[in-house]
Amino acid sequence: MKDFFNGVRRHIGKLDAKLLREQYERLSDELVALDTLFETISIGIIFLNEQGGIVKSNPAARELLGIDIKDAMESLAIPLGKSTKRDIDISYPIERTLEIKSVPVDSGTIVYIDDVTAERARTEEELRVGATRAVRDLAAGVAHEIGNPLNALSLNLQLLKRSTKDSSEIDECLNQVERLSGIIQGFLQALRPSKPNLSRGTIADPIKSCLATMKNLFEERGILVSLDLVGAIPSVALDKSQMEQVFFNLLKNALEAVKDGGSIDIDISSDDNDVITTIRDNGLGMNAEQVTHLFEPYKTSKEHGTGLGLMITARIIRDHGGSIAVESQLGEGTTFTVRLPRIERRIRALKG
Repeated sequence: MKDFFNGVRRHIGKLDAKLLREQYERLSDELVALDTLFETISIGIIFLNEQGGIVKSNPAARELLGIDIKDAMESLAIPLGKSTKRDIDISYPIERTLEIKSVPVDSGTIVYIDDVTAERARTEEELRVGATRAVRDLAAGVAHEIGNPLNALSLNLQLLKRSTKDSSEIDECLNQVERLSGIIQGFLQALRPSKPNLSRGTIADPIKSCLATMKNLFEERGILVSLDLVGAIPSVALDKSQMEQVFFNLLKNALEAVKDGGSIDIDISSDDNDVITTIRDNGLGMNAEQVTHLFEPYKTSKEHGTGLGLMITARIIRDHGGSIAVESQLGEGTTFTVRLPRIERRIRALKG
């Protein structure tokens, strides 16, 4: 645009009325195009004069900021005549991250406003994935190096126990070695997940197997466990062994959350798409912060927990094409809901 005006100024004495009209029409078309772009572009643009007054702003700027442009400029305190760049988080009209850039020009300052919420989330996800890979490789190596000495230590402690009359201290050492070994196994299982070997079955089978295994634990503490099968339960594609691990983890969590004499209710139902299993306890419950980080490793309220159990549980369910949700409130208990796709839904999805 600037070159155009300079060219017209240099040659205006040689231009006749026809040429001037053509140049004017060309300029008018360019101005209309620029104005349309200014009004429709998704990036917010604000022109400030040399004193910081607002000369012009486009709809995107007003939409992104969510408040009056003048009020926004006062809050942002944009430095005049300087190149700047910063991110701000806003909660109105929606929660998002805005990138604010200012660029000095001859007649003032241009402020650019861009919504970088998705870009930031993408960057954080890439960092998380990279960190997870690094931790996975490191943990796998450490687990392998620690596992062998632990096995040797356990074997020698058992031999020492045979020749000792008072073995209470040795038993405690063995318990701690076993606990460390369990943590390592959890690491390895979390880091080297195996794909489910799916076959047609009912979700009730792995649940009943877990209840039979844990029967004595429930009876010792007087915990009442009920299993309610609502109507005929459609078939699902599952790996019975892996789903037993899922429900063992969920029932074990419920067992540890309820007081003696408490209750755990299990309901199995279905809708047009999924078989739905809910495990509801009347235990201690969790606060919002605990629920938010529930399926993350090392996020646990247990004194000796690692948080790996629920992380593995969620991964197994995802590998089955299902989902898991949790609802909880302090003092009122917790409900886990597991949804697995019905066989018919899988077939429809494949045909579609």
